[in-house]
Amino acid sequence: MISEEQQDQAALYALGLLAANEDAAFESELTANAELRDLVRELREAAGNLALTAPSLPPPASLKHRIMREIAMKTEERTVVPLRRPAVGWVPWAIAAALAVFCGLLAVDRVRLEHQLADIRAVDPLMQTTFYTLAPSAPAPADAKATVVWQPGRQSGVIRISNLPAAQPGKDYQLWAVDAEHKDPISAGIIRVDQNGVAQVRFKPVEKAEHVKAFAISLEREGGVPKKEGPILLVGTT
Repeated sequence: MISEEQQDQAALYALGLLAANEDAAFESELTANAELRDLVRELREAAGNLALTAPSLPPPASLKHRIMREIAMKTEERTVVPLRRPAVGWVPWAIAAALAVFCGLLAVDRVRLEHQLADIRAVDPLMQTTFYTLAPSAPAPADAKATVVWQPGRQSGVIRISNLPAAQPGKDYQLWAVDAEHKDPISAGIIRVDQNGVAQVRFKPVEKAEHVKAFAISLEREGGVPKKEGPILLVGTT
């Protein structure tokens, strides 16, 4: 049986967010717990799927010319005073063809992984896990960041924050879930960071949130508010 604390650590471990001392201790647990190893593997697949959902961007027009020029330069550097200049015009096109085949294989892998992840989530409610990356907005520090691991089936999650200074006296950071079926963001509780600007907190929204589109952190009155009043410091979607 895996405890909630182990689930939290597994999610953060899969994202590489555990501190060095926590990382070593958790890896020790992994060696003795097959069920925990399976959970980490599945969470890593879920995290990897985020990269697969990123939109494709066309390469800049100058990229092909730059690659071809580099290939030609390297080919000339490796030529040792030949009696006759070798015909290398076919090399760039062969490389381009190989790249095309490689991209095709990646596309096939992407589809296969998406199907596997869907199958896993259908069988195991634990794998109904979504990752959100929160980016800073003024007046938060530019290097502040947060990651949310959200399990809609459990209606709970874990947030990991770094580089966010402690709130000034009389203020608190408050986490919000932006849900498609609610007009206003749903409070997910107060977040207090330590002296190093770090926090790792398990949270649960005060209302049911089944279609969360984003998470956000705002600066509010001490103790929190039922409805957002202060500025948004970090916000992010999947």
